[in-house]
Amino acid sequence: MKIAHEKIWISGCSGRLGTSMLRLLDPLDAEIIATDERGVDITNQEEVSHFVDRVRPHTIINCSGLSNRDKCEQNPDAAYLLNAVGARNIAIASNKYMAKLVQLSTADVFDGKSKLPYTEFDQPNPQSIYGKSKLAGENYVREFSNYHFIVRVSRLYSRENQFVEDILKEAKSGQVVVSKDPYMSPTSAHELANFLIELINTSSFGTYHTSADGFISMHDFTSEILSYTGVKADIIESSEYTSLKSRPGFFALDDYILKITGGYKIPNWKDTLHEYIDREGLNG
Repeated sequence: MKIAHEKIWISGCSGRLGTSMLRLLDPLDAEIIATDERGVDITNQEEVSHFVDRVRPHTIINCSGLSNRDKCEQNPDAAYLLNAVGARNIAIASNKYMAKLVQLSTADVFDGKSKLPYTEFDQPNPQSIYGKSKLAGENYVREFSNYHFIVRVSRLYSRENQFVEDILKEAKSGQVVVSKDPYMSPTSAHELANFLIELINTSSFGTYHTSADGFISMHDFTSEILSYTGVKADIIESSEYTSLKSRPGFFALDDYILKITGGYKIPNWKDTLHEYIDREGLNG
């Protein structure tokens, strides 16, 4: 594999996304350098610059950021500092050594009003502070890094964020309450990591949507989890949101660039979900 003997810096390794990426990329024949805010404060441009000067990574995967939507709304300054300014600082430092930069982003850069999955050519129109700050981070990366991959995901699930596990845990009570109208493209962190391994071996820079094939409502996704694991529970849809984390709307992504260029193909969402459940031993 081409990335053998290269240095890969994973920023934000203690977060749920960063922990997933560290676990899944660690077996590679490459030197993985993992940091969190205690190792490198990405909001401090001088600190980021000095770190990159010393380490000289070939590839940087930026998993840092504030992803809790409630906290972003409550503290916009923190959201923009981490999600936008932090991305800018990494982009500036990476470009100095022509390091490839993977900037992980989100479907929240769109407004959720579509009826079809968003492609890379659709115009972003974020409605939340989280989405606005992530889009600002994307734009900084485009401005300051000539060697970037912006990778958007819709609904990522992993051992670390316990998305599937929490549904099964709630089902033990005999019912699962889900938000009524969100549509998404659920994708496992395992598939995202596989895609990133392929991507950083190329120079096909640009913006990508990384999503399992197809899209699904939260109700039907929950139903498939329960059906495949043999768990019996009622699924109750609720229109009342007490938390922005519920994210009502249509946030499915279409990996259109990969399709028209014949690039990496992520399997159907149902197949990847079954593989995840089997791999994690959630099938009883």
